[in-house]
Amino acid sequence: MESLFQHFRQEEKEKITFYYSKFEIASRDYYPVLLDFTDPRERKIIESISGRFPDIKIEYYGGGSEDNHERKRVLLVPEMLEVSRDDFEIETVELHYPEKFVTLTHRNILGAMMNVGVDRSKLGDIILSDHIQFAIDKNFFDLFKSELTTIKNAPIELVKIPNDEFLSAVSNTTKHSIIVSSFRLDVIVSEVLKEGRAKSKNRITREKVKVNHALVTDPSFQVELEDVISVRGFGRFIVSEFIHETRKGKSRIEVLVYED
Repeated sequence: MESLFQHFRQEEKEKITFYYSKFEIASRDYYPVLLDFTDPRERKIIESISGRFPDIKIEYYGGGSEDNHERKRVLLVPEMLEVSRDDFEIETVELHYPEKFVTLTHRNILGAMMNVGVDRSKLGDIILSDHIQFAIDKNFFDLFKSELTTIKNAPIELVKIPNDEFLSAVSNTTKHSIIVSSFRLDVIVSEVLKEGRAKSKNRITREKVKVNHALVTDPSFQVELEDVISVRGFGRFIVSEFIHETRKGKSRIEVLVYED
């Protein structure tokens, strides 16, 4: 497994070991193993591990009929076995609230859900369109139903809906092309937020920046493609693509900034 660690960050070692153990269980017991909701970075780790287990196929599902969502549950399936979408144990929920009197954002809803005390890995995408819908681990619906009754002091009601009625992921991102001198976290945050490097460093050291939902306090942290960066008070963005190297040796990259 040591060679796997070389391709990822030191702080991801525990996550790699965890996922690797799940592959071992699926292979040993010849039985599908269900994982929690994952982000694109976590699925990159899972895909890398899968090369060590040719007898295990990976199935993803985040809810809905098209399933183009960012956060998806993972099933590790031994060869010759078949699974259905019911095996992912996803509940899709519609949130009803007094729309005339309050406006809810993605941040409002996620914050309220996290305050219930449930780990982020149990939560799928939150879709804000004509309706507000989200996906969760079905085992936690009753908890949310009883504990999540208000958001921004407005009464809400959670109603189960069929998975096929879960809205497709809304493209609520805008593309931005930036030029960076390095892939240091403070450099990229500075360029995206259009602020001085010192201010971005201060944000990071004061625990206001997360990478892939984990707090990072080192300004020199090296960002990689598909990393999701969250900045308190700003929102989040994904480092989506390396475009090219400039004549001066800098990197032009594309970031997708989420509109809240």
